[in-house]
Amino acid sequence: MRARGRSVRTLLWGLGLAWITGVAAVVPTLADQGAKGDLEIGPYVGYGFPDDYSGLNPKDDLLYGLRVGYFFTSRWSYEGSYQMFSSETDPPSPASSQDLDIESVRANMLFNFRPGTSIRPFVTFGAGLEIIDAESFEQDDLGANVGAGVRCFFTERFGLRLDGRYVWTDVGDVVDDPQSNVEATLGLLWSFGGGPPADEDGDGVPDKKDDCPGTPQGATVDERGCPMDTDGDGVFDGLDKCPGTERGLAVDSAGCPKDSDGDGVNDAHDKCPGTPKGVPVDASGCPKDTDGDGVDDGRDKCPGTPKGVPVDATGCPKDSDGDGVDDGRDKCPGTAAGVKVDASGCPIPEPKPPLETPLVLEGVSFKTGSTELSPAAEAILDQVADSLRAHADVSVDIAGHTDSVGSEAFNLKLSQGRAESVLRHLVSRGVAASRLTAKGFGEANPVADNATQEGRARNRRVELSRRE
Repeated sequence: MRARGRSVRTLLWGLGLAWITGVAAVVPTLADQGAKGDLEIGPYVGYGFPDDYSGLNPKDDLLYGLRVGYFFTSRWSYEGSYQMFSSETDPPSPASSQDLDIESVRANMLFNFRPGTSIRPFVTFGAGLEIIDAESFEQDDLGANVGAGVRCFFTERFGLRLDGRYVWTDVGDVVDDPQSNVEATLGLLWSFGGGPPADEDGDGVPDKKDDCPGTPQGATVDERGCPMDTDGDGVFDGLDKCPGTERGLAVDSAGCPKDSDGDGVNDAHDKCPGTPKGVPVDASGCPKDTDGDGVDDGRDKCPGTPKGVPVDATGCPKDSDGDGVDDGRDKCPGTAAGVKVDASGCPIPEPKPPLETPLVLEGVSFKTGSTELSPAAEAILDQVADSLRAHADVSVDIAGHTDSVGSEAFNLKLSQGRAESVLRHLVSRGVAASRLTAKGFGEANPVADNATQEGRARNRRVELSRRE
């Protein structure tokens, strides 16, 4: 029976050594202390502390073995092992002592901590076949194990490994008793890499040499694996779409100078931040005003306005009285709405028939409650004076009329004052006073309904009548 056990062990060891030799011959020598794709091979020795085995009481003794592992990732690896524990029993009667061997063939999963470092702690769990070979019996049973340990790498490919295991086996037949064994081992390890060194951030610098792990994808790094920022704007080279940005300029996430209002002038040089979208700007980021009228080109509906001409909000020349002549050229501001004017903005007198009937002087107006003539009214009276001077034989009566707003006495006095103001103006323009009379009629002779605004406006008038 024990001869068969030795034959099995010899066969297993031979197969293990042949496998190691083959792997070493074909696997690339590149390795990285347990990185993804690495293979691990190593013999080990240790000490076993077996359970009682139903009175057989095996002694604590040496064990030895061989293991081979593969790293699926830098943290998870799979491992197969073959182990031999040789001891002898220590029953109550020395005469009944016998040799006892336990061969173990196991498969384990390992979770490995601290990828990329030379000290790699781990925990493990697994199952396998536990072959008990004694002089009096031989028993094969399944077992489970859990444990922990640490690898210490001296180079990228070579190191030591320390393990501790708790092994549970439900031994049947002769023993028929669950067994709990404890093992402590120390071994050598060789690592054969299946791929390049681990580089989790993909920057081209292996993790164990990378002083700046977690570098963003695409960033240019130095030999230490740290991102470079040549222009010092806080955006790494390789991700910076505007390399060479001037020092001190605020930049966006792409590394380009900020232009908050989108006018094409960066914030640092923009003297007019907050310019509305679409408004043309100059080199300083301020809205263009080509004609200098105070209205930027984007809002100016009248580009090319002459210098000095007052303009409205759209950049067009102002025409306060709406007569079609802008304020800059209007010599008669305040012309009443609807009155025809000449190029200077003054009312054009319409041809009048001889003063055989009363003539209402359209456009002759006064300030509210006042006898003072407006500039537009004076311009009209100037033309009346020209006509009277041309007809020296004509004498004229000037009649002043008001609407019904106010007291009758007040309106009578107001109309008289206004008629006299017209007379004085005509005299000042060369018309003999002897040809003129002025009389106020107040509200006595309305020509329209005083109940409406339009009617009251018609009633506030000055009339000229030819004196016979």
